[in-house]
Amino acid sequence: MDKKSWEYLQPLRIPAGWKFLYNKFENLEPETLAPDDCQWLFTFVQDIFYLYTEQTRKRNKQVETQRLAIDLGWYPDGDPSGNFRMEAILNEDWSNPLLTFSSRSKQEIVDTLEYWLFHEFSPLYFIEEDIFRKNHRK
Repeated sequence: MDKKSWEYLQPLRIPAGWKFLYNKFENLEPETLAPDDCQWLFTFVQDIFYLYTEQTRKRNKQVETQRLAIDLGWYPDGDPSGNFRMEAILNEDWSNPLLTFSSRSKQEIVDTLEYWLFHEFSPLYFIEEDIFRKNHRK
C-alpha cells in the first residue's frame, strides 16, 4: 500500500493559537541519505515550514498587532553538506531574529521547536521585544 502524502510529514506538537502557512517538514534524517539522493533537491530546501501566531493588545487607546513566526529551512538549499536553520521572527524583521538554531539533526530541530513553543512563547503573549532580547542574550 502506498503511503499517503501526510504520512511523510514529521509529527509535531503544536499548541493552540499557532497556524501553518506551509509545512513540508518530512520525517527524514539527512544523515540517512546518500549525497546523490534526489531528496536533497525536494526535501532539504530553504522553505520547509512557516508557523505563526498573531497577538493584539490595546495600549494608550491604540490597537497594536504583533506577528511572531517560526521559519525552518535548509541552507544552502539542496546541499548535502548543509544544515537546518530555524528562526523566530517578530513582525517580519528577518534581519534581527529573536531566536536562531541550526543543526543537521531533524530530532534536534523538533526538540528545539517544541521547547520554543511550550516554554519560550507559552502562554502566548504580546512580546516586549527589548525585554525578550535582554533576557535571551548569548
